[in-house]
Amino acid sequence: MADTTIDARPKKRRIQFTWRNTDIFWVIGVVLLLIGSIGLYQRMTQGLAPTALGSYVPWGLWVGFYDYLVWLEVGSLLVFTTLVYLVSFKRLAQLKPLVLFTGFTVLLMALLIVLLDLGQATRFWHVIIYPTFSSMITWMVWLHILYMFILVAELALVLGIVKMNEARAAKILKLLAYLSLPIGLGLIIVSGSVFGVVAARPLWNTSSLPLMFLVSSLAAGSGLILLLAVLFWPDKKSTDYVEVVTRLSRITAWFLLAGIFSASVIGFTTLYGGNPSRTAAMQLILTGPFWWSFWIVHVLLGVFIPILLLFFRGHQPKWAGIAAFLSVVTFVAVTLNVVIPVLATPELEGLATAFVHAKLNFDYVPNLMEWQTILFVFGLGGVIYGLGLRWLPILEKKN
Repeated sequence: MADTTIDARPKKRRIQFTWRNTDIFWVIGVVLLLIGSIGLYQRMTQGLAPTALGSYVPWGLWVGFYDYLVWLEVGSLLVFTTLVYLVSFKRLAQLKPLVLFTGFTVLLMALLIVLLDLGQATRFWHVIIYPTFSSMITWMVWLHILYMFILVAELALVLGIVKMNEARAAKILKLLAYLSLPIGLGLIIVSGSVFGVVAARPLWNTSSLPLMFLVSSLAAGSGLILLLAVLFWPDKKSTDYVEVVTRLSRITAWFLLAGIFSASVIGFTTLYGGNPSRTAAMQLILTGPFWWSFWIVHVLLGVFIPILLLFFRGHQPKWAGIAAFLSVVTFVAVTLNVVIPVLATPELEGLATAFVHAKLNFDYVPNLMEWQTILFVFGLGGVIYGLGLRWLPILEKKN
């Protein structure tokens, strides 16, 4: 007689892990976290003492990367919102969840960097509770917080975290998108004005610097959108894909040309303005020990080659992606050259040798601890980004 008993023992479920191409973000992120954790530990236990910063050069690598990330974060959303809502480039709208989540991740990284750069990080809330509105930094903090709330609200609606009627959600999203434009513009202008209003630093103290920040952020942001489109477009066999990439390539190329124009105006007026301090700082950028960061990293790899590729090969996604990648990655050289050389130039003749101390040195070079901390921040961003692309409805959701 056949045995008809039923095995009531629960069956073990096998957890299967399917590799996705986007998992490379969190894998690399974990590696960077491990490498950078040493630098973060030093920062948390010893403050800013292990850095190469000092009284003469209080801002360095971290502030440069903060401004770079702000350019990417705000610039990409400004360009995307303008194209989708003002120019009616509707085919680009399906990338909205991805663009918003990318901006959110970059925003977290930027805020973490500037928090680590504070001497007393636990006092960051003082500028909120006790604001001084005559200070550009106060305006920058307030605008960044407001911009963060708008971005989080948009992301929550797009990902369906906040449940509501689809028509109503679309209406609120459009309102938030329009609201983000003036606040984003204000944030970029103010971030440039933080440097532009410093009368003691002649190279910074120019009304054209905030404009250069705006143009540069649009160039970096449009390059980031182009890179996202090349990497993550849902149907790469469609004609829409090539048309979108071609159009974004032209936009990015023209923004890069505009960036060249704005930077050239500042450069020529500085070199022929007759101010020795401004001239010395500009010459430090162009011919100093790190001249290669400007001429090779930024001008050649970040501007000249991408412009040629975007104008002549922009209709080919592979070359457009390479150009966008080069442009986005190398733009950090611009912010570093804005921040460091000016501070590394003595304000008075003989000041460099008047006092001798490790923290009274104009020869600032970011040390290993500072680079490790940057790697930790980018590692954390990579983990958040990779896990978000895996578990959140970002790439699948169409808008």
